[in-house]
Amino acid sequence: MVKPVYIYADEGTSEVGVKSLQLAIPQKLGYSAHLINAEQLLQQGLENAAAFIIPGGADLPYCAKLNGAGNQLIRAFIENGGLYIGICAGAYYACKQLAFTGRDYKVFGERELALFDGVAIGSLPDLTQQHYYDESVTSKAIVEITLADQQRKPFYYHGGATFVASSDSTHQILGYYSQQRPAIIYGTLGKGHYLLSGVHFELQASIYQEYVVDNTESLLDKIKEQHIMQQLTFDYGDTIWEKIREILMLK
Repeated sequence: MVKPVYIYADEGTSEVGVKSLQLAIPQKLGYSAHLINAEQLLQQGLENAAAFIIPGGADLPYCAKLNGAGNQLIRAFIENGGLYIGICAGAYYACKQLAFTGRDYKVFGERELALFDGVAIGSLPDLTQQHYYDESVTSKAIVEITLADQQRKPFYYHGGATFVASSDSTHQILGYYSQQRPAIIYGTLGKGHYLLSGVHFELQASIYQEYVVDNTESLLDKIKEQHIMQQLTFDYGDTIWEKIREILMLK
């Protein structure tokens, strides 16, 4: 029996991210997608998962519900051969430290899960015409990521991190923002693996249309959101999904 991919869906997670993952995982990986909240994770663990994904959103609610026993279960899952995938807030959450600056607030501190021995730094206003992260379209952008094979691909950016390693960190960089800043990284823990992405490779056009474009009232903002949605083509994010398939085949 093929185990499903678990998607964390609880306070703090983005509905657009969760819905996109539910659609993308069967299409891109050939696995079923299963939602799990913090209470379920604490009760049943992750033994029945092929991979565990924490999507974008806000990481402080993740800390509130998963610190302690939850993080112990996640680390045990990875150490025993599992795959953790963190996207945007889910990537910040998996780093030893974060330094996040939004438009009107900052979140700095250590994180308990600490899969990546380093600091996640964001948002990156040079990618968004000097707009720090907020909920508006002005802090969103389609950015060019240089992949490990030197291909350049467009990805959706909205407040994600770049990853600055400690001197002892061992990891691979799968993609770079401009100025050679790591955007997507991969590493191991025990028998397992983690993949952290500052960009949203998971987004699906139909979900973005329904949950973002159709709910945008300002005509100018709607045009900008439609432009973003049009970049989410059928093969959007495939290079990252291919890497995930490769990791899953190692299990």
